[in-house]
Amino acid sequence: MISTISELLESHLDIIAKQLSLPIIYENIEATPNDEIYLKSNILPAITTSFDIDGDSRIYKGVYQVSIVAPINTGKSRSQKISEAIIQHFQHNTELTKDNFSLYINSVPSVYPAITDKSTYMIPVSMNYRADTLI
Repeated sequence: MISTISELLESHLDIIAKQLSLPIIYENIEATPNDEIYLKSNILPAITTSFDIDGDSRIYKGVYQVSIVAPINTGKSRSQKISEAIIQHFQHNTELTKDNFSLYINSVPSVYPAITDKSTYMIPVSMNYRADTLI
C-alpha cells in the first residue's frame, strides 16, 4: 500500500507544484542546489494497525512532509507564500482516491520552523494522512 499512498500524495503535490512552476525532489533522489526554489517530498509512514478482531482491516497512517527549499540569503517571503499555497491545497479532510483505495488528510497542515544550512533555507509543511481498508 505504501506505493499507492506515495502515488496519491505525490500526484496531488504535483498539481500545486505545476501551478507554482516549481520542481519537486522526491525521496531517494539527490538534489543539486542551485538558484531556484524547489519542493522536497517525504512520506513518513507510521505503524499499520487493524480495527477489527479478525485483523482483516488495515489502518495506514503517517505524516506527509513537503519542504520548500530556497537558496540561502534570498529571504523568506516567497517561501512562506508557497507554504500557504501548499496548506490550502492539502486542506484537512482532502480525499485522494485511486481505484477502490481512498486516503485522506486528517490534520490541518502545519508550517514548522525554518531550517538553514550553508546553502539552503527550508520551510517544512507537515500533515497527517490516513487510509482505512478491508482486505
